[in-house]
Amino acid sequence: MSETLLHCYNQRESCLQTLAADLVAQLQGTLAQQPRASLVLPGGNSPQALLPLLAQQLDTRRIDLSPSDERWVPTQAAESNWWLLSQGLPHANCPDPRQGTSREQAAVAWAERLKRWPAFSAVLLGMGEDGHIASLFPGMPGLAVALNPGAEPATLSAQAPHAPYERLSLNLSMLQRGQWLGLLAFGERKRELIDAVLADEPSARELPVYAWLRRSPLPVHIYWAP
Repeated sequence: MSETLLHCYNQRESCLQTLAADLVAQLQGTLAQQPRASLVLPGGNSPQALLPLLAQQLDTRRIDLSPSDERWVPTQAAESNWWLLSQGLPHANCPDPRQGTSREQAAVAWAERLKRWPAFSAVLLGMGEDGHIASLFPGMPGLAVALNPGAEPATLSAQAPHAPYERLSLNLSMLQRGQWLGLLAFGERKRELIDAVLADEPSARELPVYAWLRRSPLPVHIYWAP
C-alpha cells in the first residue's frame, strides 16, 4: 500500500481551491515538458464547483479530458458526466465515450482511445456513500475483475443499483495510469468510509474505494470537507 495523504478542510470552498491549485500544478508540470496533458475527472455534484477554478487557471486548449465513467444516456442529458465536463471545460479535448451502438462496443472504442494517450497527468475520483468509485459499485457483477490492479487497462460495461442503471466505467488499472491520483469526498458518511478503509477494517475490504486507496501504486491524495 502506498502512502495515503489525507487533506481535511472545514469548508468545501477552501477544499476545492486547494485541490484546484494542486491539479493545476501537476498539469502545468506536464505541460512544461510536453505539448499536452491529460486529465481524468469524476462526474456528479462534488466536482462541479471545481471546473470553473480549473478553467480560470489552465490553458485548457492543451488538455485532453476524460470522465472516469459515463452514464449510458443521451449526449446532452443532465445525467451525462461527459456533458458536465465538456460544458465546464469547453476548450479541452473531451471525446464522447458513446462511440458505438452498444455499451460493449463503446467500452472497447473508449479504451482504445485512452490507451493512445500518454499516461494521465492526473486522475481524480469521487466516491459514493456506498463506497463506489467511477461506476464500480459494491456487489456489481464482474467487480473483482474490474478492481484487479494487474488487469489490462480497459473500460467496461457496468450496472448501477440506481438510475441511470446502464453505465460505462474505466477499470482500476486504467484509472491507475495516472501520474497523480486523488479522491474528493464531502460529508461525514464518506469520512467514516475513508477512515474504515485506512484502518483496514474487515467491513471495508469489499468496497471499491478500498481498492483505490489500498491497491495504489502511488500515494493517493484525499481531499475531504464536511
